[in-house]
Order: sequence, then structure tokens, then C-alpha cells
Amino acid sequence: MNYFSEKIGQDILTSTALFDLIKDLVFLMEKDHETFRYVYANPSAFKILHLPKTVIGSRIEDVMSPEQAQILIQNYREVHSTQNPVEFIQRIEVESGELIGETVLNPILTENGHCKYILAIVRDVTERERKEQELQETKRELEKDRKRLNSLVENNGNAIFECDQEGNFVSINKMVTEMTGLGEQDLLGTSYMSLIVEEYLEDTISHFEKASNGNTDEFETSIYTSNGQKALFLVNTTPIIVDEIITGVYAIAKEITEQKKLERLLQESEQWYKSLFDNHPHGIFTYDKNGNLTSGNAGAENITGYSMEELAGKLFMRMIVPQDIEKMRDHFYKAIEEKQPGRYELAFHHKNGQQIELQVINIPIIVDEQLVGIHGIVTDVTEINRAQKALIETKEKLEVFWENTTDPVFFINTRGEIMKVNPAFEETFGYSEEEMMNQKGSIVPQYMKADPLAIVKRLKKGETVNSHETMRITKSGELVNIISSYTPVRDENREIIGATIFYKNVTELKKTEKELQKSQEKYKLITESAFDVITLINSSGLIEYVSPSNEKILGYPDTAYIGNPFTTNVHPEDAVGLIETVTSLMDGDKPATIEVRFLHQDGHSIWMEVFPTPVIENGKVNQLLTIARDITERKRLQDKIAKMAFYDHLSGIPNRRTFDDRLQKAIYQATRSGRKVAILMLDGRKFKQINDQFGHDAGDAVIKEMANRLQACVRPIDTAARLGGDEMGVILPELDSLEVAEDTAKRILKSYREPFNFNGFEIKIGAGIGISLYPDDSVNEKQLMKYADMALYEAKKSDQDEYSIYK
Repeated sequence: MNYFSEKIGQDILTSTALFDLIKDLVFLMEKDHETFRYVYANPSAFKILHLPKTVIGSRIEDVMSPEQAQILIQNYREVHSTQNPVEFIQRIEVESGELIGETVLNPILTENGHCKYILAIVRDVTERERKEQELQETKRELEKDRKRLNSLVENNGNAIFECDQEGNFVSINKMVTEMTGLGEQDLLGTSYMSLIVEEYLEDTISHFEKASNGNTDEFETSIYTSNGQKALFLVNTTPIIVDEIITGVYAIAKEITEQKKLERLLQESEQWYKSLFDNHPHGIFTYDKNGNLTSGNAGAENITGYSMEELAGKLFMRMIVPQDIEKMRDHFYKAIEEKQPGRYELAFHHKNGQQIELQVINIPIIVDEQLVGIHGIVTDVTEINRAQKALIETKEKLEVFWENTTDPVFFINTRGEIMKVNPAFEETFGYSEEEMMNQKGSIVPQYMKADPLAIVKRLKKGETVNSHETMRITKSGELVNIISSYTPVRDENREIIGATIFYKNVTELKKTEKELQKSQEKYKLITESAFDVITLINSSGLIEYVSPSNEKILGYPDTAYIGNPFTTNVHPEDAVGLIETVTSLMDGDKPATIEVRFLHQDGHSIWMEVFPTPVIENGKVNQLLTIARDITERKRLQDKIAKMAFYDHLSGIPNRRTFDDRLQKAIYQATRSGRKVAILMLDGRKFKQINDQFGHDAGDAVIKEMANRLQACVRPIDTAARLGGDEMGVILPELDSLEVAEDTAKRILKSYREPFNFNGFEIKIGAGIGISLYPDDSVNEKQLMKYADMALYEAKKSDQDEYSIYK
């Protein structure tokens, strides 16, 4: 080059001939004030650029476009001023398209050291650049495929195991840990056989071998979880084939423990229903909605005397007395139309020739909110109706006594069912005759159900029962002491059809005997319940006694309560509910448990479960005894469990489930108000690099920090949620324009610029944001999410933290 420079310095024009055969484009430029002129261009330059001959002697700005001329002149000036070569890539428009030139500008120095000429050599690298771009595009596509696969695995709702040919775990997704409690440190490098429950092992090995031989398969197996429990999974195995060689097996597992349990429960439920249907003592007929008899139980056959085969077709209708056929049809179609149960009676010809009276209850059969038929529940009420007729015959004789006696009197049939009661019965027990006949109430305490059954057996034998002492219960829950007498009632054929029962209420007499015993039991209850807080409240609502355990739980001595209202140290927000409960008990209502917050002496609240019990004396509530226990920890766990369903456990912000729910509500509200909703999809930068460089603890810390900063950037009505990994989303409801969404995106990106300190290391967070808008982009929730993701992808193409709006 030195020789050439000297040569040019002597005779520049005579030396250009050596460039005529070069394929590269060669230009010799001469300095002309603030610009440069073409002195020489080799044939390649003329041919490729289609330059006119007049280019020689022209200035750069006369030949090139203003933009290109400005760039070239700047580079030539740099060479001229520094007297050093300059290299750069130049894009030149030619007839065939665009030429990408790798350009070198060389200063040519004269003998006295001045730079008057500059030699430009341009090499055509268009093809090389094209291949380089194709290579980069291929790399990007491969990276996207890798990320898609990784996303599919990591965000899959099923557990995914990757095994090598020997059955050793190579990788697992997060759902494996969530379902089994086992992490990578527990599984990677170990054999899948170590997880399989023994009785499933042989079958599982067989299925794994099929996959190893190139076949997909599906089967059920059971594995041990981290706590030693067994979990049932439905597994799909797929061979991993690389370059036509099987390198391992993917196992995609869905836990079906609960599903199998539900299937088992469904089978049991079906068996229970079948058992109820087959063994119910009442007759059950099933009709389709067109009135065709489809089935019946043994009770139906016993009541009518006919088998179901005999009743099929039209026989059943022919056995109904003619005057009741229209009644049956009317009630059937009424149940069809109103989809409500209906009750009526009809007469039916029994197979033995007798006419029996049937009570029928039509119950609509509803499946998936569609009426598919009718159940007809049939009861033989012949005996009941006869008993009623027998009672009518003697009614006049008993009317005065029945209506005016102060003692309860009632009639039962041979099954112990109450058929009629007198006014004194209704006044004593609080039940009407209709309620007792329809079995809507019971005067027999639950623990004494065997008592009337034993007496009915004696009555059926014709025995009279006198002066039988027992207990009965009123509608309000009050127990009464009864001395009863039972007398069998016979019809005209001397057949026992029921019994008349006389009650004498001796509760007041018994109370006198039990006063002392009640007092002893009251103090015994206090003694036995000493671990809970026991409080005795008088009828004025003042505390008469509080157990020592109160001070242990709430910190206050008993002197802080005695003589004070029962709301002492009750949290103000819970005082009204406690007052209502105590007032209702004082008025005679049934006891009910209530959860109340009490104030501890230190100032914090303690949740207590309060069991109030009325102390009844002389028929009135004289005192209330409350037993309260500390349930603070239980309430805390309930709140925690409730929150876990809707919030992300790592970041503390709403999870995907909450995000989807609030998006649906935001769109619904926007539809009604005519306003807009924006979705911001956000993804961190270099999150995997942070995990690899600083560890997963750092990755978790970054997720938390991203969530905190994101939460600080949105409005109270907005929702910021973690959707998975370092992917987060924001819902901006009630917008009038896109401007609020853009401002929010800018605030978020700005908040992420400040580095995050973790264990002495500064970690740069960074993020990209994609934005979609309802209803401008779509009215469909999933489509809006997709468009925001597409915009996020565009934003992340840049190395800078940017946001992109879906277009």
C-alpha cells in the first residue's frame, strides 16, 4: 500500500488500470472542498450499479440519494481527517434489488503526507448477509420451538416425566412436585420403578417397555407420594424419537385418585337407590312422560297383587275404577306441566277381587333439568280410611269429651301413625292435627323411638296399657313428663284398627322432684368443662360467674366480668350478633352456636366458639350457661386455605383462577357501561439466566419483587396477577381510552429499571409488556389474552424494556 500511495502521488490516473479486472467495485475519490468527486470507477462498478459515464467528475451528492450521500461524505471526511482506513456496511439500491456492500475506504497519501485521494473498495456480500439472516431466523425459530415445548411441559396441568431408555428420570415438570411432593433432587437419576406401588409394578414395566419400543400407550398405575401415601394415576407413555432413534420416554400422568373415589361413590349411590327402590314398602311405579308404565318395585306388586309383567301395557289402567281414571290422568299431566309433586287418592281392583283405596303421590323425574318421567308412590290407605270411618261412627259420643278435656287425647292406627288429635293435644305439644297426620312432626324424643313401637306391639295383641310413664317433646323443643294410657280400638268385625291414647302432663310434679338434681348437675357441668371458658348469665344479661380458664385465654381476671354485661370485652363488630343470640334464647328459641371475637387484655382479638344453653326454672329461662373455646387457630387456617385457592402462594398476588374470574366480570361490567377493558401481559427478561446464575432462591425473590412493584403501579380497582413462571397479567377495567393502559405500562417498566439486590448481588429485572383492548380488539376473553400475548412477543423482540399494543 505504501508503494501504491507513492505511485499515486506521482501519477494517480495511470495506476488505476490494475483495478479494471477486479470483481469488487472500486472507486477513486478526490477531495473537493467539503465533498468528494469521482475520479475513477472500475468496470464492475459501472456494470453492477449501472452508472452513466458522466459519473466521473461528479460529486457524491450528484450521484447518490441525499441520505446515502450524507452517510458516505461523513465516512470519507473521517478517512481524510484521520488518514486511517474506515470499514462499514453499505446498502445500495440496484435494479435487481438491494446490494449489501462491505466497504473499505483507504487514504492515499502524497509524498508530502497530504491526503488528496481516497480509494474505495466495495465487496458484494449480499448473499453472505442473506444466509446470515436466514441462520439467525432459524436460530430464533428453534428457540421459539424450545420455549413452546418448555412452556407446554412446565405449564401442563398434568405431571410430566421424561425418562431415558433405562427408565431413569431425566426431567420432571412442576406438577410432578405438586402432585407427589417429590422434587428434582428426589427423582432425577433414579428409576421410575422405585415410585411404583408393588401390585402395579409388573404391569407398569410392561407398558414402559412398549413405549421404549416405539408405541404410545395408556394405563393406570399407583405411585408413592412423598408422605408415603398411594396415589392413582392415568398415564400416557410416548416414545421420544430423535433422528429416528428412540432416546427415551415421556410419561404424562393425570391423578385420578379422586375420580376413582367419585366413581366408586356413584356406584354405591346407584346401589343405594336400587336398594331403596326395590325394598321400599310403598309401591313405586315409574312412567315415561307419555304415561307409559316402564317399571315398578316389589312394593307395587305386593299392594296390587299383580306382577309387573301383568301390569305392563293397559292392564293397570283397566284395574282402576272407571270414575277415577280421569282423575289419575288429570293429576299425571298436572305433574308433567307444573313439574311439582301432587297427591290424590283412587280406588283399585286388587287381584284377589277386593277393591282397595290407594294414595298416590306423583313425583316428577328431572334429569339435567329436563323432565323425563314420573314416579308414582302408592300407599294402601284402605285400612286408614276404614279407621277414619269407624271413628266417625263414634264421633258424636266422644265429641264433648274430645273437645273439652284439658288432657291430650289422640288416635293412632296399627302402625303407630297419629290419625287424629284433640285441641288439648295441639295446645300441649304445639303441633296441629294436619302436621301429625302428614308426619311433619314428632312428639317422641329421638332417644325414645323404641318406646311407642313396643306399646303398638302390645296393642295389636289386644292389651290395654295403663299408667305408662314416659317423656314426650313439644314442637318448641320442651320435654314434658307424661303418664299415658292406651286402649285398643276395634271395628265392627272386632279387628283392631288402632288405639285411643290419653296423656296426663305431670311435668310440674316432676320438676319439683328434680330441682335439687338440676342444681347439682349445673355445678357438675361447670366443673367438668373447666378447660373451656364457662359463663353464667342471669335474666338481666349480667355475668354472675366466669371460670378461671377465662384469665388464661383472655388475660382478664373474673373480677373484670362479674356484675358486668355479657358483652364485656366482646369485639364491637360481634356484639350485636351475640346480643341477638342471647335475646332469642331468653325468649325460648333453641340454642345455637355462635362464633365471636373477644378482646384479649393485650389488645388483640381471640376467636371463640360459644355454646349457649338456657337454664330453665319453673318453665322460664332463668339463666344462660355459655361454654366458649378458643378457635383462633382454626379460623386462621380456614382463612389461609380460602386465600390459597385464589392467590399465588409465592408472590401473594391473585393467581390465574382469580385473574380469569375478574376478567370475566370486568368485561361484563364494560358491556353494560359501554367502557373499555385493557389486558397487560408481562414477561420478565433473562429469568432463566437469573435462575442459572444466582439459583432458584434468587428466581423466587425476583418473582416476589416483580409482583410487589407491579402491585404498586396499578389502581385499587385493577387486578395484578401471576399467571405462571415470571409471566404476569394486569386487568384495567372501566377505561375510556387506551391512554390509561399505556401510562400504566410505562409506570411498570420504569419501576423495573431499578436493580434488585439479592444477597449482595445486583440483579436487573427488566420486562416486556403486551397490551390488548376490549372491545376494540375482541369481545372474547381468550382472544384478548391471545392478542396481548402476541403484542408481548413483539415487545420482547427488542433488547430494551418496551411495551407493544396489539394491532
